[in-house]
Amino acid sequence: MMKKTAIPPFILILSVLTVVGPSWSKDIPVWWPSALTEAQKDGYGLTTPEEIQSLYTSGNKFSMVDVRPDYEFNAGHLPGAKNFEIDLGDRLGLKPQKADAFKKVLGADKDRVIVIYCRSFR
Repeated sequence: MMKKTAIPPFILILSVLTVVGPSWSKDIPVWWPSALTEAQKDGYGLTTPEEIQSLYTSGNKFSMVDVRPDYEFNAGHLPGAKNFEIDLGDRLGLKPQKADAFKKVLGADKDRVIVIYCRSFR
């Protein structure tokens, strides 16, 4: 059964994974446990760089959304990622026009994995 969800921007930001920033350490980052707890409360999760690599090699359909500003996206991004800037002002909610635009970026297929990432987890 598919879970019907509105796109809660705060949770999307909590779901963001640091992928394009400093290299991932073998140690769990200090913010990981609390971010994971917050994400799981609403049915979301966090992923690791190894899991992202596995998505690319699996052949399964997934979407990658980079929520950094366009100048950072243009400087480099993960293969196949779409850009949709979400800034700190969006933490409490997206205005209707921006929410509609975000839904278009995500697409209609609700049966695939969607990975949302930024430069840092803030």
